[in-house]
Amino acid sequence: MNRLLLAGAVLLIVLLAAFTVVPIVVLLVRAGAGEGDSLRTLWSDPDTLHALVNTVVSSLGAAAISFGFGLPLAVVLERTDLPGRRFFRAAFTLPTAIPPYIWAMGWIALANPRAGLLNRLLGAGTFNIYTVTGIAFVLGGAGLPLVMLPAAAVLARIDPSLEEAARVFGAGPLRTLLTVPVRLALPAAASGAALVFLFAAASFGVPYMLGVAASPPTPTLTAQIFRAHQMGPGGLWNATALSLLLLMVAVVVLGLSRLLGRAGRTPLLSGKGLKHRELQLGPARAPLTVATALLALGLIVAPLGAVAVASLTTPAGHFTVAHWGQVLTEKSTLQAAANSLWLGLSCAVIVTVLGLLLALVRRRSVLLGRVSELLAAWPYAMPGTVLAIALLVSFSRDLRFVFFERFALVLALFNTFALLLIAWVAKHLAFGTRNAAEGLARVDHSLAEAARVCGAGPLRAFFHAVLPQLRAPLQAAFTLTFLTCATELTLAVLMMPPKQNVLGTLVFELQSYTNPAAAAVIACAFVLFVLAVLGLRALYESRKAEAT
Repeated sequence: MNRLLLAGAVLLIVLLAAFTVVPIVVLLVRAGAGEGDSLRTLWSDPDTLHALVNTVVSSLGAAAISFGFGLPLAVVLERTDLPGRRFFRAAFTLPTAIPPYIWAMGWIALANPRAGLLNRLLGAGTFNIYTVTGIAFVLGGAGLPLVMLPAAAVLARIDPSLEEAARVFGAGPLRTLLTVPVRLALPAAASGAALVFLFAAASFGVPYMLGVAASPPTPTLTAQIFRAHQMGPGGLWNATALSLLLLMVAVVVLGLSRLLGRAGRTPLLSGKGLKHRELQLGPARAPLTVATALLALGLIVAPLGAVAVASLTTPAGHFTVAHWGQVLTEKSTLQAAANSLWLGLSCAVIVTVLGLLLALVRRRSVLLGRVSELLAAWPYAMPGTVLAIALLVSFSRDLRFVFFERFALVLALFNTFALLLIAWVAKHLAFGTRNAAEGLARVDHSLAEAARVCGAGPLRAFFHAVLPQLRAPLQAAFTLTFLTCATELTLAVLMMPPKQNVLGTLVFELQSYTNPAAAAVIACAFVLFVLAVLGLRALYESRKAEAT
């Protein structure tokens, strides 16, 4: 089994390099070739500089917003006796399962300067979401879990003896909380904020929806890349050069994120016996609960509720549910849903299986494990727009391979679903490897050894003793990959074959160009689907916990 596993790993590493490393090399070479405008001319163009400034400013704002809300929420939900913490934790984690452009649609319905619900109540022009600040606010709310979850994980696993030592030396509960757990969680929160910057800079749907409709327009790099790509083959080279500029920004921020993570690394504990003393809020419990509820209402409930209201509103301004059936049964909707379903399921299966394979290789070979881990992780950190342009440039022509001067293999991937599926797998493979590696770290290998003693072969022992213990992390990887890909937009909008759509591109086209009410119906239906999936998964896990 070890030889077969290592052979498969080598083949997989070669394929990963072919579809992630080689395209980036091609991108760098083609951008430097200057087949369109030269790099110096394009990068010094006022429109490009304006887009770069808007990208940096909106991304910094998003990072600041997510940090400002994420770290306090992590502390309150993890280390105090605030009531309803489980509900609040689930609510503030919801943006991980709902694409950012759906939150943008909600805020458009709320804060459109002329027709938004808030402006109808408070007066026209009170709020204007079509600004750099609006883009930063929406992306900051969407990236909130990237700060909250890592900080909460650190707060949950800090050695309690450190806090006990502070209490022994006379520090009160609040001072102990601020000087020990919160201080140790700061690097994780800062690293998460850097990832939010990267997430915001790479985002396409939100900056396009809120920036293009602004007066004057607020362009970003991803919107400029999309516009160049729409100009045809000649514009592809300009899109390549702009992608290189975005890649440079991403590399700098990713390096900063890694430095923050290493600088704040602290030993963390785990185990059932780990127990922290909760901070008793006392008189502050009620107002802090109200404040947390209002924050959840403003960041989560209000935009989703606005999408629901928009889905019930006809273009004439009447409230009805009749057009739900019409929109959801249209041929274009059914075709886009079918494409999203089979592509999302295929990607989820491939990511889960390959992630498990790479995690197993990591335990068998240090060298292959490190190489495979790097190849699986770095496309996730790369902006999706850059990955899409790199693949489009690399496979814009058919590739022909001749074997033994008799057999020829033609690789024709341009403008096909296959290339989009490859991009999705490369982009999200980190979900599978991370969850599988964490699951393997908790596996009780004595069960496999017992199976081997009883006569089972290596493969049978793995399937009957090890794999069942990995069910939960693999299910999590599958679910997260499927929900992410089902409405993915950034890669799909650039790589979708002609006259085809997935749910993400269909909603984007309806919202941006033709029928926002129909876009709201599809978005609301997807949100309901996500809530149903997450609810069923939570119910399954609770019943499983009760059974054990």
